[in-house]
Amino acid sequence: MSLQVKQVGSQQANPQRVAFLLDNLNGGGAERVVLSMASGFASLGYEVDLLVCELQGELCGSVPPGVNLVVLQPVGKLAGLAAAVRRAGWRGFGGLLFWLASARKIPRTFRYIRDISDYLQNTRPAVISSALGKSSISAILAASGLDVPTRVFVGVHIALSIRSEQSRKSGKGQAYSMVPMFRYSFARADGVIAASRGVAEDAISLLGLEPERVHVVYNPVAEPEPAGEPGGVFTHPWFRPGSPPVILGMGRLVEQKNFPLLIRAFAAVRRRVDARLVILGGDKSSADQMAHRQELQSLATELGVGEDVALPGYQRDPHTFLRAARVFVLSSSFEGFGNVLVEALLEGCPVVSTDCPSGPAEILENGRYGKLVPVDDVARLSEAILDTLASEPEPELLRERGREFSLERAVEGYHRIFFGERPACLPDGPALSSSVKPNSYATRQANGSQRIIHSSLGRVTI
Repeated sequence: MSLQVKQVGSQQANPQRVAFLLDNLNGGGAERVVLSMASGFASLGYEVDLLVCELQGELCGSVPPGVNLVVLQPVGKLAGLAAAVRRAGWRGFGGLLFWLASARKIPRTFRYIRDISDYLQNTRPAVISSALGKSSISAILAASGLDVPTRVFVGVHIALSIRSEQSRKSGKGQAYSMVPMFRYSFARADGVIAASRGVAEDAISLLGLEPERVHVVYNPVAEPEPAGEPGGVFTHPWFRPGSPPVILGMGRLVEQKNFPLLIRAFAAVRRRVDARLVILGGDKSSADQMAHRQELQSLATELGVGEDVALPGYQRDPHTFLRAARVFVLSSSFEGFGNVLVEALLEGCPVVSTDCPSGPAEILENGRYGKLVPVDDVARLSEAILDTLASEPEPELLRERGREFSLERAVEGYHRIFFGERPACLPDGPALSSSVKPNSYATRQANGSQRIIHSSLGRVTI
């Protein structure tokens, strides 16, 4: 395989090593994409390192086999701030100052810049790729000024202008205050990878990026394992034969997902047909999500459908629910892509979605593979659900569409961006391992907490 390798002076990167960077291992779509990409590149024979700032989240047990898990170590707040200021220089100082003034605290992500720099100097991967905003800024700052040949790519998985405006109006989050630093850091990346055309266009407009440096690679969604025997381990009583049809929603219990819209639309559906609603998702460790869960349950009760709405929480294997549901509904106010729509298509489950920015219209080809309705329109959403229940599309047609968002296609896209060419072993080589399954890794107890042993990297964190 002939690879394009970035050189700095006499130094050269390891062309067979690729690194991915995450803030944590929470169960969001971006984190799942990174785990899938790490698995895909490992299957191609690359040495793959997964760098995480904090070892927490539902996906801690899902690091793919063959991927080195590197848990970064934070420095103190002031040392982290000093590292950020030093690396940003006078050109980035204004953006840092605006972020600090708006946040009124030192962003935790600054505390990992030094360890990312140490990793780049010691390991010298050909590429480091970050999928989320804060860690992307950290990656750019960590590489700044180093005699390091590593190319840095940053990902955008959501429309930054929408997230920024939402942050500005609500006073929650840091997206609005981070925009100047996004402009500074993304302009210094070797490339920007967007999850959809809509997200790419938004980033170009908001951040003033050169269009030729922004690439679109749709998120990979693994094709599910074949269904087991009927009536196997899946025993939820609402899915028994002869039960009313179940409408399914899924996602983190946050404002963006707009589950109140789904519950209101379901209440309108329930007045006309016998049906039930199941909403999967919710991080039990998040007080905000658990509070929102209570709000959703209260809303269902207020609308008279409390007995027909269930919120069973985060499910490690949602595919059994998708196989049994009659309709899957995405009710979001905005998305970056909409992985769950592809997961539903792969199961042959009919879908209804809000036509939110960005992703659903691209996945569903403007309504060809599922109905699209305006955001926040209860009447249109309820009618679309009723129409889909009455006339379901051919499942195999939906599955064929879902297969177009394969891991192989995504890995090929990333590989072309990273190295300027497609992987030599696709499509004639071995199939990529696309599953994200529990992975056992060495641990050691230190002061009552677990730490990862990085034996494959020649470093031990204890």
